[in-house]
Amino acid sequence: MGLVRTGRKIPSSAMMPTPTYSSKNSRAVVMFVSLCLLALTGITLIPATFSSSAYSEDLSQLQLIPDSLIGLSSENGPAYAIVVEKETQTLTLYQLNGTISLKYRFPCSTGEVAGEKQQSGDRKTPEGVYFFTKHFSKKHLAPIYGHGAFVMDYPNFMDRKHKRSGNSIWLHGSDKPIKSRDSNGCVVLNNDDLDVIARYIRLNRTPIVVVKKFNMVSPPSQLLVKKSLADFLSDWKLALVNGDLDKFTACYSQPHGDPDVIGKAFDHIQTARQRSQVPLNVKFENMAMLRGNSDVVVLFDQVMHLDRRVTPVGTKKLFLEKQDKAWKIVSEEYQPHDPRFVGSTPLIAALNDLERLFADRIVLAGLVTEWIDAWTSKDIGRYRSFYAPDFQGGGWDLDAWIRNKEKLNRLYDSIQVSIEGLNIKLEGDKSTLTFLQRYNSTGYQAVGMKHLEMKRIGDKWKIHRENWEKINE
Repeated sequence: MGLVRTGRKIPSSAMMPTPTYSSKNSRAVVMFVSLCLLALTGITLIPATFSSSAYSEDLSQLQLIPDSLIGLSSENGPAYAIVVEKETQTLTLYQLNGTISLKYRFPCSTGEVAGEKQQSGDRKTPEGVYFFTKHFSKKHLAPIYGHGAFVMDYPNFMDRKHKRSGNSIWLHGSDKPIKSRDSNGCVVLNNDDLDVIARYIRLNRTPIVVVKKFNMVSPPSQLLVKKSLADFLSDWKLALVNGDLDKFTACYSQPHGDPDVIGKAFDHIQTARQRSQVPLNVKFENMAMLRGNSDVVVLFDQVMHLDRRVTPVGTKKLFLEKQDKAWKIVSEEYQPHDPRFVGSTPLIAALNDLERLFADRIVLAGLVTEWIDAWTSKDIGRYRSFYAPDFQGGGWDLDAWIRNKEKLNRLYDSIQVSIEGLNIKLEGDKSTLTFLQRYNSTGYQAVGMKHLEMKRIGDKWKIHRENWEKINE
């Protein structure tokens, strides 16, 4: 059964490039193996659908996909990837929303000279994994670029590594119907098709993978590659979090992973972490795993969880290769990031956050020491200065609290207070201090857990709430 688009019947075979088979029996064997894989993975078949403007095909897991798409994930709705096949002059948009589906397929035009781009002016289209860095609307372009243009980040690290040069490789429209292999190296779409694709492009996020010819595979077969990459990234992350420099360095290729550079960055992270005494965890979100030629590109949002604070550390891009059957990081870089981080990398910004946490902890620990000294020396004026004007504790406001302390100061000749196990939790301009408190005076002794809720007023920390729970030793 074929699909109909604008009154013309499109055969089902046009929906997806299909592998060739030497006989009907071999086709049956492949189909049987695919069905067995589906049964083992618990995947449910779903019907294909299409739109009226450009057929949209929600392929089931039984359908084959380009091996360029290893994995896509998104915390906020579907993830999208564009794949261009130069041999068939086809641009496809894939969607991942629980299952991988082919959303759209359009004809395109690539460089008029065959082969992979090597240098500026060779009129070839590059091959690899790229991202869009900038968008130009129609009003800012010459008519030949049609309805708009998206700038690709060619040359990327792998291109530079292999001495490939050039620039200004775009995905753009046209002021006339496109022809196969008719560009100077850009990827060109008819204007209506570009308008559709543009709705799914996010700068520095949506990938475009350009290949000579699709290598079509079943989605279950990609699970093994995806798992091996996920395991590698987990080991890399754990080495960082656990402070294991040897394992961390082993994740990098030599000489691209310079041990001295890695070591200095690693030491900076670990020193800041140890000084701040903040529980550190790193999470990877919105991840895309994509295959170029012999390399793999992984893009993800790196998020550091510091105590109860979540700190974005930018969108990171890794270039990986298999070396002796093991994944290695050949290069790493951040996508253009939040303007708040101008003049500093996202990692340094996150480390500065750690340093601020460290500084606040030092101030709060010192404040507790001074507060105890004012308490035990019966310096009621200095003691009061540690409290916020709207303080509440034990059912009393600040004035009632201070009157009670003055009464106890007159009642007892001496007061001694010691603490153990100070724990500080910071959250912006608020913090919670918890510790074991031992109180000894001439007429009363007690041990209990003290909780001080602090808030920042101006540049000073003040006690906002105070609670104590007695412990029977």
